[in-house]
Amino acid sequence: KKTTLEKGSTINVSGKEKGGRAIVWGDIALINGNINAQGSDIVKTGGFVETSGHDLFIGDNVIVDAKEWLLDPENVSIDAPSAGRDSINENEEYTLGTGDRSDPKKNNPTKHSLTNSTLENILQRGTFVNISASKHIYVNSSINIGSSGHLTLSGEGKSGGIKINKDITSTGGNLTINSKGWVDIHSNISLGTGFLNITSSDSVAFEGGLSKNRSAADAQITAQGTIKLTGEGKTFRLNNVSLNGTGDGLNIISAAGNLSHKLDGEINVSGKVIINQTINNNLRFWQASADSYWNVSSFNLKEGSTFTFVKFVNFNNRGDLSNRRPAGVIFRNSQSGVNFNVAKGSTVNFTLKPNEGHSTKYKGNPIQFKSNISLTGGGEVRFNLLSNLSGGGVDMDMDLINVSGGSKLIFNSSIRGRDAFKINKDLTINATCSTFKLTQNNDSFRNDFKYNAIKTSHNITILGGEVALGGNGSSSDISGYINISSGANVTIQADDYVTNGRKLTLGNISTQGNLSLIGTSVDIKGSLSVKEGADFKGTTRDNLNITGTFTNNGTSIINIKQGVVNIQGDITNKGGLNITTNARSNQKTIINGNITNNKGDLNITDNKDKAEIQIGGNISQKEGNLTISSDKINITKQITIKKGVNGESSDSSTESQANLTIKTKELKLVNDLNISGFDKAEITAKNGSDLTIGNSNDGNSGAEAKAVTFNNVKDSKISAGDHNVTLNSKVEISNGGSSTENNGDNNTGLAINAKNVTVNNNITSNKTVNITALAGDVTTKTGTTINTTTGNVNVNAKTGDIKGGIESKSGGVTLTATGDTLAVGNISGNTVTITADKGKLTTQADSTVSATNGVTASSKSGDIGGTISGNTVNVSASGDLTTKSGSKIEAKTGEANVTSATGTIDGTISGNTVNVTANTGSLTVGGSAKINATGGAATLTATQNTLTTKAGSSITSNSGLVGLSAQDSNIEGSINAANVTLNTTGTLTTVAGSDIKATSGTLVINAKDAKLNGDASGDSTEVNAVNASGSGSVTAA
Repeated sequence: KKTTLEKGSTINVSGKEKGGRAIVWGDIALINGNINAQGSDIVKTGGFVETSGHDLFIGDNVIVDAKEWLLDPENVSIDAPSAGRDSINENEEYTLGTGDRSDPKKNNPTKHSLTNSTLENILQRGTFVNISASKHIYVNSSINIGSSGHLTLSGEGKSGGIKINKDITSTGGNLTINSKGWVDIHSNISLGTGFLNITSSDSVAFEGGLSKNRSAADAQITAQGTIKLTGEGKTFRLNNVSLNGTGDGLNIISAAGNLSHKLDGEINVSGKVIINQTINNNLRFWQASADSYWNVSSFNLKEGSTFTFVKFVNFNNRGDLSNRRPAGVIFRNSQSGVNFNVAKGSTVNFTLKPNEGHSTKYKGNPIQFKSNISLTGGGEVRFNLLSNLSGGGVDMDMDLINVSGGSKLIFNSSIRGRDAFKINKDLTINATCSTFKLTQNNDSFRNDFKYNAIKTSHNITILGGEVALGGNGSSSDISGYINISSGANVTIQADDYVTNGRKLTLGNISTQGNLSLIGTSVDIKGSLSVKEGADFKGTTRDNLNITGTFTNNGTSIINIKQGVVNIQGDITNKGGLNITTNARSNQKTIINGNITNNKGDLNITDNKDKAEIQIGGNISQKEGNLTISSDKINITKQITIKKGVNGESSDSSTESQANLTIKTKELKLVNDLNISGFDKAEITAKNGSDLTIGNSNDGNSGAEAKAVTFNNVKDSKISAGDHNVTLNSKVEISNGGSSTENNGDNNTGLAINAKNVTVNNNITSNKTVNITALAGDVTTKTGTTINTTTGNVNVNAKTGDIKGGIESKSGGVTLTATGDTLAVGNISGNTVTITADKGKLTTQADSTVSATNGVTASSKSGDIGGTISGNTVNVSASGDLTTKSGSKIEAKTGEANVTSATGTIDGTISGNTVNVTANTGSLTVGGSAKINATGGAATLTATQNTLTTKAGSSITSNSGLVGLSAQDSNIEGSINAANVTLNTTGTLTTVAGSDIKATSGTLVINAKDAKLNGDASGDSTEVNAVNASGSGSVTAA
């Protein structure tokens, strides 16, 4: 137990050639004598001496001669010289080693207490010194290593360790600590650009000694080098400390599976500092289960510096962790929150990949933020949150995230096995003049992100700054209330990466700032409110759905790249609103709520072929331009699109101007569409295509036809440019029942312009209807009517086929065809003008063309099968004109003029006076023809050709003259008038059975040759002919 070598005694194991071995040990070893182990050369052949003990005492005058003297004390302390100490000679305290790198000086094992001054003297010379102990080494006094010295502290760690209680300083010297036990550093280590290298198989701490409540500024660690922790189940602790990583920086590394970091208080960092626990990939999942704790109240990073914290489980094998933790990181400071002050140009990087295992024994995610977070200073803090297939996940339990001073706080995850970020409380984000991002982003793997980037049912308030939320490759579900203040610029994203179907699911949104919803799909389950001065952009790839109301008082642009919009609630707009979609196959943009546009333009557009926009709510437009554009527009309910909001009149004479444009290929009507009050309202074909209004079965099978009504609209138009318009629905133009108000005066009626116009249903107007198809055809369906009450009807076309009716109660009807044909049905108006100067005019059998005043019909050729009736009637043809049997041309009070190059009359022509003229050809009055002048003369003229009246025909004048003038005449029918004059420059022939009567006047026959085989009579009869013959009877009363 006790071994003593008395003063004056000697142990001698010397030899002439080689020294021997002398070992003196005991629990208590008192060495006051001498030990010799010399050889022929003490340096080369000297022997070995070991003195050891739990308590080892070496006398001051002991002499040991040996090549190697091993002192193996349990405890060594480095102290300041104490009063009464008789010697601090370095040869007594450091008896071993030459001081070179390969043979550093070693402490005298007999000295439990080494003086700092002695040590400093040695180190100042650039000497390498190794101080070792089997249990404890204490630095109780300050040490200056010098500019080139190297101090090594080595501990065996037998239930002990190395404790630095006083400062160690240097201007470039090095400090190495090798400990198989713990290392506690309670004071400053300032080495400049010198190296601090620590290796420990236990815990390492930089913290206060008796009290942790020191100032970080009073605890300085300045050096470059590596701190390596190899022990399992140990900790690395920082508490109220300043780290300055000079040169290549300070690297605190570990590959241990179960190492816990515990960072507390205030931590200041400058230069380059890295804390890196990358866990060996040869471990099993249960061997990585120690969480780390960031309890830092204030983390300060100086300008031009970087700080990196890595906790990375470098394997993906997983299993049930049971009660083990998942090697995550918990950020919490319950008093002041977790605060970062990072200078501009400096960066804090966290890379966190926890265990991939799972457990039902604990709740929550591996990464937890349990306190408020703030960042200022202008620098950047970035969290890179990683996992393979099942690990990861972040719990956010803070109330406030505050980023200021131009700083950037970025959370970037690639977590697949669960929701990346779970926000468990109402959260306020203030990044005024700064940047905050909470996003899921793609990594180098192409695995699916099937869970949410963000999952929360709590409210999020964003007070300012550049803010990005959501995921690239994953969905997000933010079902609470999102409130965005002015000055905030917010982007929320959900985009496909590997798999389709990713979307944003959001609750109610109110923004006074700028909001962009981007990515694949957005589903707003609540309402969206864009305040005055705010900008909203819904720029998604597939669709954007709004279940609640959409109120826009700012500027809103909805642009769906390859999808549609579905808005079920009402839309209120006081700013600029544009909705643009690009529907894919079978997709439809649906707007079922009412739209109220109080200010500015409103555009609703789908650009894709065969796309459809469904409108199921009323639209009110106060001012500006309202445009709805899609290949197909479907009015699913009876709705009104009007000028005027909030009970205002839709009077188009109001000061503000509002215009409506509907651009489509097909306007479908499940129910009626009422367009009211606009200054201009136009339904026009989209992109140079045909335009169809209404369904093809409108009005069929007894169903009530749907109607498009232009009510109180100043300028109503339907157009298709050089393509076709088909009207299957009713079209109505009205003044809301009044024709005396100002708006009635402003209403100019309806204009329809297209290459071809097909009218399959009624058009009703209180003002003028203009239909123009200059390059094509106007066709109206049998049974349809174009009706105006106070205006005119003007139809201009290349050709026309008017099977339906056209009626103007107090205006005129003008039909003009510039092409080959014009066929008309029932036409009525104050005046009727029908022109087909280059083609054939056909009136259908049983049709009636009537005018209160006059009818004028002119054509290249004519085929009159119906009735033409008016006070005066003028029918002319530059070529052939035929009136069919059963037809009627009737001038009720005035002249009936029928003029053509060649005429064939088989119908009835009547008027006060009647003029039938064939200018260059023959004129034939058929057997069923009846020509009657009720008050004046009936004149038939074919001066350049033959005039023929067929048997059965009748030409009469009740009280006037019947005059026939022709080159040749052939009379087979009857002529009856007060006076009859037949002027023939050639041959006049009356056939047997014909009857010419001048009932109360003179019958005059003038002809070169007269062949009179019929009957002719008058009060007086005059026949003037060069040659007269015949078997008929010519008599005078």
